[in-house]
Formats: sequence, structure tokens, C-alpha cells
Amino acid sequence: MSLHNATAVVIPPAPPARRSRRRLRWAWTLAPIGVVLFLAASAGVITLVSRGGPGNEPVLGAPGTGPGSQSASGSSPSVSGSASPSASGLPVAGPSGTAKPATAGGTGGCAFPVSGGVCPIAPPIAAAAGKHWTVGFDEEFSGSSLNTSKLSPCFDWNSGDCTSSFNHGREHYQPSQVVVSNGTAKLIAAPLSPPISSSSCRNSSCTYKAGLLSTARPNSSSSNYLYSFKYGYVESRFKFPATQGFFTAFWMLPADPSFNYQYEIDILELLGDDPTTMFMTYHYAGRDTSYPVNAGKFKNGKCATKNYSTDFVRMGMDWEPDHIAWYINGVECGRFTGSGAQIANTPMQLILHMMVDNDWQNSWNVPLLDPTLTRQLEVDYIRVYQQA
Repeated sequence: MSLHNATAVVIPPAPPARRSRRRLRWAWTLAPIGVVLFLAASAGVITLVSRGGPGNEPVLGAPGTGPGSQSASGSSPSVSGSASPSASGLPVAGPSGTAKPATAGGTGGCAFPVSGGVCPIAPPIAAAAGKHWTVGFDEEFSGSSLNTSKLSPCFDWNSGDCTSSFNHGREHYQPSQVVVSNGTAKLIAAPLSPPISSSSCRNSSCTYKAGLLSTARPNSSSSNYLYSFKYGYVESRFKFPATQGFFTAFWMLPADPSFNYQYEIDILELLGDDPTTMFMTYHYAGRDTSYPVNAGKFKNGKCATKNYSTDFVRMGMDWEPDHIAWYINGVECGRFTGSGAQIANTPMQLILHMMVDNDWQNSWNVPLLDPTLTRQLEVDYIRVYQQA
């Protein structure tokens, strides 16, 4: 986003005006509007809305059209904190680098050596015949600060002042809210005083500062993404806060400097009041059509429904030319198969962050109850494997 003073944000040029809504596969069967809205709310569905025009940034995840969805336009997504908050509400230091699971990938050595001397767990699926998995990207957070040659603390819209919320949350993303120590990155959401004025935020006022990680361009004036890829297995291990009003998001968008986002893969969307429902969704055909793994709340496809906030969780997604499959802790939860343009076929970027009190949460009547709370999303690693 543009540079701002203590009270105002100058909104940068927005992407081409467009509006996309996510719809459930079975929405066409619901004739009466009242029934549609009721079932969409009870099924955990939100609509992805993108809005263009100066001062009118795209909005992420408006309720009503598909289980969990983040809008690609106009503001940085947020990722939820991982270390358990202390009694004071401040985050507690997370686990050391030894928290990273290590699995030897071969006799006498590691099949996937990555940075920081870590030997990562192999993808939970076998490579295609005649091929093998290689590590295309990894960030292990083994240093004392964010490696900005790999990850940006801002979203794709950054024009000098990072980025503000998707879907009218309370947060403005700031590099200072990404803290790297003891082998993990902490994405911290904390009250912001004085607030920043922005039409992107709830009631046009950003009252929280938050941390975000992405492989987007360092600045929207550049055409070079820090990292983008086409096909592969993506995984991140993190711990999120189970606190009403906080929202964890791990997702992918096309690496397109023109902001023409025809696809969106939501690896995880998590409302903090319910740490058992891990929304996993694919949006395609201009993001107007959605495939939800979840058939509603308290259902995670073939994966267990349980409290995933008590420890670190591994969220993964396998994107190949003929399918997209989602994984929790190495277990496949659901799979979308398609042909032609149904499967995203353009390089994608990664985004991980936490939002605070967004439209979806307010539409479901689970808003932030205490605006003084500080929470964090603790990230152990982010990795991309590809077949060669």
C-alpha cells in the first residue's frame, strides 16, 4: 500500500474493476433466496469478492458463496498466531527449531536437504512413475530475522506501505509484526494506536497491526515475484490461535502483476472460534466456481474433525495437471479432479497470514469480542516440492 502518515493511507491504483463471487456446487438447487442464505451460513460458506478502483480495494471472503475464500484483490491476508497467549494476552515464545519434524529420506542421509540443516518430511504421496520429488522452495526460519529474499511481509499490492486488510478486517500488515526466533516465525496481530484510516478496514479504520508472509513481489512496481511455481506439493507447519475474532489463512493466487486472478486455492481458512473446521476450497473459472472439501462446519472431508489448535498442524496441498488434493498432517482430506482450464495452469504465489474480525466472522456472529487481545500465528516452515 502507499505511504501513510499516522492517520491516513493513500490508496494505490487498484486492479482492473471486476467482481467475482464464489458459489457452492449445489447452490443452483436452492431457489428461494432466504433458503440459499440460511444454508450458505450453516455450511460455512463465504463469497470471494474483488472490487477495483482507487480507494476501493478488492475484498476477501465475503460470506455466502463457498466455504472460506480469500479475495485476491487489495489487501494482505492474515495468518493466525501459534504460540499460546500468556495470561497477559501477549504471545509466548514458540518452540525451538527442534520442533521441526525430521525424517531421513534415504540410507545414511536425507533425500530432501534444505536450509538450516533440516531434513524435511517427504510429501505424503508418491511421485509419478519415472519421477522423483525435489525441493523447489523452502523457508525454515533458522535465522534471527525474516529472509526477505524469500518471503515478503506484505501482499502483492504493496506500493511502499505494505498492505491493509482483506474483507474489512481490522488489520494493517507491518514488517515489524513478523518476528523470527528459535526456528519459527511469529506473525503477531496486536492493537494499533493510533489507528490507520483505510477504506479496506472495518469501519474504515485499521485498529490492528499484523504480520504476513508471501512470495509476492517486494513492491507492486516490480514484475518479479520472490517465488512462483506451477504444480507441486505445498506444505506449512504452524500453530494458530483458537480465539474468536482471529482468522488464519494459507492460500495461493496467480503470480500476475496485472492482478488478473482467475484461480485461487485456499489450503486453509480457519475461524478462531472453531478450531475444528479446516476450510479447504478451490475457486476457478474466474473464481466464480468453487469446489469445497468441507460439506459444512464440523466436517473436514476424509480428515478428522477435532481441535487442531492444541499443537502444530501440517497443512498441505498437492497441485498437479489433473487434480488438486488437500492434506492435514499427511492425510488426504479431499480431491478435485478436472480437465482443461478447470485446473489452474499458471504460476502461483503463496500467502500465509492472520486476519482480525473480517466480514465472514461478523456475518456468522463470531466477531472479535475483546479489541485489546494480542495473538500470533507461529510458523515452523513453508515448503514446496516439485516432481522432476
